[in-house]
Amino acid sequence: MASEQYSDTWLSGEPVYLADLDRCLPADALSSFPTRGRWRMLDYDTDDFSGVMLLAGPETAAPEITYPLNVTGWHAVSVGVFPHYEEGSEVLVRLSGDDTFSMLRRVNEEMTVHELTIQQMFWRVADLTDQDLVFGQIAYELSSGGGIGSVESPSAQVAYVKLVPLTDTEVQSYLSDRSTKRNKRLFAHNDAHGVHFSYKPTNAEHVRRHVEAYRDTDFGKLCWEAAGGDLLQYLGKTGRHSTFDGLQDFGPQGYRKLAESWRTFRDAGVDPFEVALEHTHELGMEFHAGYRMTGFYYPPPIDYFNHGASFYKYHPELRSIDRDGGAAPRMSYAFPAVRDYVVSVFREIAQYDVDGISLLYNRRPPYVDYDPPIVEGFKQETGQNPREIDDADPDWLSYRARTMTRFMREVREAMDDEAKRQGRRKIEISAVVMGSEEENLYNALDLKAWISQGLIDTLVPYTSRPSLDSMSRSWTDPRDVEHFVSLTKGSDCELALNVMPRQQSAEDFRRMAALVYGAGGEQLFFWDGDTGRANFSTAYDSLRRLGHREDVLAWSGAGEPGLPAVGKAVRKLGDWDMTYQTPG
Repeated sequence: MASEQYSDTWLSGEPVYLADLDRCLPADALSSFPTRGRWRMLDYDTDDFSGVMLLAGPETAAPEITYPLNVTGWHAVSVGVFPHYEEGSEVLVRLSGDDTFSMLRRVNEEMTVHELTIQQMFWRVADLTDQDLVFGQIAYELSSGGGIGSVESPSAQVAYVKLVPLTDTEVQSYLSDRSTKRNKRLFAHNDAHGVHFSYKPTNAEHVRRHVEAYRDTDFGKLCWEAAGGDLLQYLGKTGRHSTFDGLQDFGPQGYRKLAESWRTFRDAGVDPFEVALEHTHELGMEFHAGYRMTGFYYPPPIDYFNHGASFYKYHPELRSIDRDGGAAPRMSYAFPAVRDYVVSVFREIAQYDVDGISLLYNRRPPYVDYDPPIVEGFKQETGQNPREIDDADPDWLSYRARTMTRFMREVREAMDDEAKRQGRRKIEISAVVMGSEEENLYNALDLKAWISQGLIDTLVPYTSRPSLDSMSRSWTDPRDVEHFVSLTKGSDCELALNVMPRQQSAEDFRRMAALVYGAGGEQLFFWDGDTGRANFSTAYDSLRRLGHREDVLAWSGAGEPGLPAVGKAVRKLGDWDMTYQTPG
C-alpha cells in the first residue's frame, strides 16, 4: 500500500490531531448545551488523546464556523466524524479560500452505544498556507417562519482534524500523479433529481457540493441527468419543469422539497444544470447530459411526475401497443414524431457547453413494442404476423431493432450538425445498456450495428445480471466482460463497465475493478455516483482511485490485502464512561 497514494498512508510525516474544536469562531456560535442555532461542545476521550467535539442535531440549524489552522505548506487533511446513535452524520467542510463545501457523509453501521467510534474520513491534499477550515451543517427549509420544525438537517458531529505534512518530494509526486490523464478512467452518474429530493438546494453553492467530491480523483467524466421524456432538469423550453406548479400532494415529502427547490431556482433565474456543468469543467472533467429514454409517464404512486401538460397526455396516438393489441403506458420510438421530439430535446441540451449526451436505456424498457409501424413493416417484409410467432424470434428481434438503430443515427446526425453549426468540438454520445447480447437485442438494441456504424462513442453495459438487477454484483464472470471488450475492440467506441451495487466495501470495489481490468476493460462507470458513493468514507478512498489500473491489479496480485477503516474508539463522552455495557 505504501507504494501508491492511497488516502494519507503513503506519507512519511508525523500526523497532528487537532481536537480542540472549541477554538472555532465565532465563539458565540458554540454552546455547552443543546441550543438551536449553535454547535454543542462536548468533551471526549480516546486512547490517544482528549478533545472537544462539536454536535448539531436535525433541528439545530447550526451556522458556519471557522477553525484556525495556523499552518503552512502542503498537508493531507482528514476529519474525524462521530455518528449519531440512530443515524449517520453529514458534515460540511471547505477551506476558507474556497467557495464550495464538500459533504462528508458517514453511514451508520449497526453498533451498540459502547462500540461508537469516530470515523476518520480522508478529505484531500492541499496547500494550507493562509487557509483555515470552515465547517457547516446541511440545512433545508421545510416551512416558512423560521421557528422550531421549519428547518431540517442531517446530524453533523465533528470530533477532530488530522493533518499530515508532505515533503517537497511528496508534493511533486502528488501533483504529478494528479495530472496523469491515463488514470482518469472513471465515469460518474448523478440522477440530478435526488439532489433536490434529498437536500432541497436553493443556490448555486448547494448544487456545486454534489460535484465537489470528484476534485483530485480518478473521475474524468460526469453524467448529470438533464431530462427524462419531456420532464426537464434544466431551464429549457422543449418540455415541462420539475416545479410541478399547482400540485399539493406529493406522497414522499422529498418530492415537495424537489418542486420547491426548482421553483426557487426558476424564480431566481439560476439553472442548476448549468451550475453543475460549470463546476464540473472547473474540476477539469467532462460533462455529459443524461436522458431517461422512457421517462414520459410514471405509475402510481409516483404519478406526480406526470403532472402538467405532458407530451404523453396530448399524444395518445404515439403510445406503444403490446403483444395482445392493448395500449401500453409508454411512448413508442417506432413513431417518427416521438423520435423527432427527443432529438429536439437533445438539440436544446446541446446549446449548453456539454461534452456529450448519455442515453439511459437502463430504466423502464422497452422503447418499442408491437407498434403498428413495426408490425406492418415486418408483415410486408416477411409475410409473417409477429404476434403469431415466438417473441424471441431472431428475425423479429432483428427487424424491430432497426427502429432504435435509426433513432441512434438521427441522434448522431443531430449532434454532429449542432457541433458543426456552433463551430465546436464533437458532442460525444454514450449509452447505458443491458449486460448481454441477448437482453439488448430483446429490447431492440443492436449494439453491433451502433458500433459498426459509428453511432456511439462510449458503451456502458449496466450489469451482467438479468432484468437490470441493481442489488447484485454487476460483474462476476470475466467472460461477460470479455464479450463487450470483443464487441468494441478495433472500433472508435470506448467501453465503460458499470459497477454495482452502490454500497460495497473498499475491498469489493477493488475486486470488481480488478476483474474488469483483468478481462480487458479499460474504464468504469458508477451509476448514482453521488448519493451512494462519493461520501469520503473508507470505501470512497478505494473507489476514487480505481482509475489507477496498475495499482488495482498489483493489489489483486498481492493477495488483496485489507483496506481497513481508520477510526478512534471513544472511551468517554461527556461524563459517560463508554466502556460500560448498558442494555436498553
